[in-house]
Amino acid sequence: MKKKSKVAVGLSGGIDSSFAAYLLKKQGYDVYGFTLKFYPQDNRCCDLDGLYQAQRLCSKLDIPHYTIDATDFFKKEIVDYFVTSYLSGLTPNPCSFCNRLVKFGYLFEKIRAMGFNCLSTGHYANIVKRKGSFLLRCAKDTIKSQEYFLALVKPQILPHLIFPLGSYTKDKVKKIAQKEKLMFQERKESQDICFVKEKQYYYFIEKMLKEPQKYYGDIIHINGKVLGKHKGIYYFTYGQRTGLGISWHEPLYVLAVNEQRNCVIVGERKYLNKERFSVKNINLFIDWKNYFSGNNLTDIKVKIRYNSKFYDCIPELKGEKILVTIKTAAEAVTPGQIAVFYHKNAVLAAGVIEKDGDLK
Repeated sequence: MKKKSKVAVGLSGGIDSSFAAYLLKKQGYDVYGFTLKFYPQDNRCCDLDGLYQAQRLCSKLDIPHYTIDATDFFKKEIVDYFVTSYLSGLTPNPCSFCNRLVKFGYLFEKIRAMGFNCLSTGHYANIVKRKGSFLLRCAKDTIKSQEYFLALVKPQILPHLIFPLGSYTKDKVKKIAQKEKLMFQERKESQDICFVKEKQYYYFIEKMLKEPQKYYGDIIHINGKVLGKHKGIYYFTYGQRTGLGISWHEPLYVLAVNEQRNCVIVGERKYLNKERFSVKNINLFIDWKNYFSGNNLTDIKVKIRYNSKFYDCIPELKGEKILVTIKTAAEAVTPGQIAVFYHKNAVLAAGVIEKDGDLK
């Protein structure tokens, strides 16, 4: 990327995106700030306070600022997806889909229509090129690294993205931002489910339903015994132990949520372990056959949620799915969550974990 290039920066009003704009301006880019208006008005990610902060930052940096209304799009693609997923017995990952569809989808198309070829954000990630493919790579700050949440971004978008914070630690960003007075008041870290104000997500879902009782049902032990009743399958997620409202001679965990029968299947901890699962809706950053020529297949790792460890695995591309065998069993491989595949800290592919057919 040549210096003095025109770049759009997505600004939430938070410290990370503010620092990205500051850094690009300092490096000589022609910077323009863009803030998305999301649904609802007072969500914690891009609320009105965030908008005001972004506007003040642009004034301080002497760069233009634009607001783009994504309310309807966000409601349809993210909020509705979130609710529908839980009603389908899945545990959604709204942040990953927001990155794909909203920030690096809707916003990217808007700025392209305005003549911009590059988009930058305050995400902690890097972009590298291997064997002709652009790949996401972990950031220097391994604790803050956000490549997992970016792994559904369309591959063709990567050459147009700039992540200035990829080589910075959060502590360094804070230190410089304070010195340069980039923040006008302290803001909390954004949350994955930014549009849920309620303390528990299931209260948010319940308010969206006309007939919540349609989702009532039984809590059933894996051996078939009915242990109790529940008031909504959306109250449960895989691996959950607390809040089951049942008693048993040893701790029980949620093993599956069956939306067709409205039942929650529970069992002892040993039943949580899984060595094989499948992934659909694959997002490939590589030419699978060419990349896996030789012995590369033995070095692949997978993450099954953002805060999970890396699991050594053998992925097999079968049509439009990836069949995954992990070498050490993982607990609570959760349908609806994102599985991200890595080779040497770079993201090769990602997709949505499917339900286990045996527990449907």
